[in-house]
Amino acid sequence: SVDQTGNVIASAAIVSDEATEVAGVVKIILNSSLGILATFVALWWQCNPANAEGANKGFSWLYLWDKFPKFVLGFLICSGILTLITKEGTPEGDALQFAVHSMSKWWFSIAFCAIGITTNLAKLFEAVKSTGVIKLYLISNGIDIFLSFWAAWFLF
Repeated sequence: SVDQTGNVIASAAIVSDEATEVAGVVKIILNSSLGILATFVALWWQCNPANAEGANKGFSWLYLWDKFPKFVLGFLICSGILTLITKEGTPEGDALQFAVHSMSKWWFSIAFCAIGITTNLAKLFEAVKSTGVIKLYLISNGIDIFLSFWAAWFLF
């Protein structure tokens, strides 16, 4: 599977213009539904009696909020603010877009390094072996692929 949307679209462009459009829509559906699936997985994990804590604690909005990927909110807020204040076609608007793009690369690099620094591979490997995370990953990706293919069939 190709991970990045741009690579998917570039690969499909080799085939035809129609393949490019279909590949773009399917990949965007895949990307969009992963966040929804992640939220449902966190909810299922919380309510599952065999979770890591060993007891069913029931539903909690606080737990769901804790597991929700908050970068999504940051992205939406930043996107909204920049949409409101950026004047396209002006030197100020172009400079702002360049500055935001440059800062985005730096923050991504810092976050990527920080994740690597704090990752304990031995502990991660043990957790993967003792929980059903691999099965969960395969099932959630299977659902994601099925929904994306269904949406592509429905749309095209």
